[in-house]
Amino acid sequence: MQKENHFDELYDRMIKTAACRFAANDRLKDHHNVSLWTITFFSMGLVFIPLVDIFGLSSNFSTNYTSFIQVVLAIVILVISVLLNMAGFSVRAEKMHQCAMLVNNLARKVHRHINDRSNPEIYDELIREYDDVLQRFENHARIDYLYAKKHLSSHYKNPWYFPVTVRLKYFFQFTPYILLLGLEVSWLVLLAIK
Repeated sequence: MQKENHFDELYDRMIKTAACRFAANDRLKDHHNVSLWTITFFSMGLVFIPLVDIFGLSSNFSTNYTSFIQVVLAIVILVISVLLNMAGFSVRAEKMHQCAMLVNNLARKVHRHINDRSNPEIYDELIREYDDVLQRFENHARIDYLYAKKHLSSHYKNPWYFPVTVRLKYFFQFTPYILLLGLEVSWLVLLAIK
C-alpha cells in the first residue's frame, strides 16, 4: 500500500519486516526444539531395544532384526544430528531476533519523523541504515511473512480462512519429524505387543 508520506511508508515497511523476522526467530527455535526432541526419542529407542534382550522379554522380532533396527536408529540419530548442526537453527534464530530488534529500533527513529515531510536527507540516511541492517542478515522465509501477515491484521485484509491456512503450512514443515517419530513408535509397539 503506497502512502503519501515517505516516512510513514518506511515505518510501515519496517514494522512488517520486524514482524517477519520475529516470526522467523520463533519458527527456527521450533525447528531446533523439535529436532532435539526427535534425537532424544530416537536415542531412548536405541536404549530400550537392548533392554528387551537383557531382561529376556518376549519380542515379535528376531534378535537379528532388532539389531538391524538398532543400527537404523543410530544412523537416523547421526543424520538428524548432522542436519541440525548444518542448519544451525539456534544460531539463525538468534540472528533473526537481532535483526528484528535492530529494525524495531530503526522504526522508532523513523516514527519520530513521520510528520517531517520536508527532510529528504534524514529519510535517505534512514533508508541506508535500514538497507545495511537487512544486508547483514539472511532473509526470512515465505512462511514467516505469512505468519506475520496473520498477526498484523490491522495492516492486511486477510480472508477468514487465512489463519487456518497459515497454521497448516506452518505445521506441515514439521511433518518429517512427525513421520520419523511415528515410525519409531510404531516399531516399538510392534516389538512389545505380542
